[in-house]
Amino acid sequence: MPSNTPKWKFRIQHILNAIAESRDFMGNMTYESFCTDAKTLKAVVWNLTVIGEAARHVPSHVEAAFPEIPWPQIRGIRNHIVHAYDRIDWEIVWKVVQDELPPLVAIFERILQEVPE
Repeated sequence: MPSNTPKWKFRIQHILNAIAESRDFMGNMTYESFCTDAKTLKAVVWNLTVIGEAARHVPSHVEAAFPEIPWPQIRGIRNHIVHAYDRIDWEIVWKVVQDELPPLVAIFERILQEVPE
């Protein structure tokens, strides 16, 4: 993105990159193989942390304009990972990356294209 892009738009791009990277890391893994692959677990959890942190920096007017994005839950999973890292539910992580984040990609892309600076 050009250097004159608002900082919050960089955050949306970080979200998109982290979603794509997590999906790529998981590839064609089964849930069982995911749970036994420490490197993938840590990489995906890191990306969920990035997504949640980036979401914290999206302006409230953007959040309000896109209520279909579960902003509080996105920030909440980051908080849970950071503050309760010893109690991560891998089934939830799997479901988030496999089922819940992919439909949001098109919305995040719309935000980059449609929301003025």
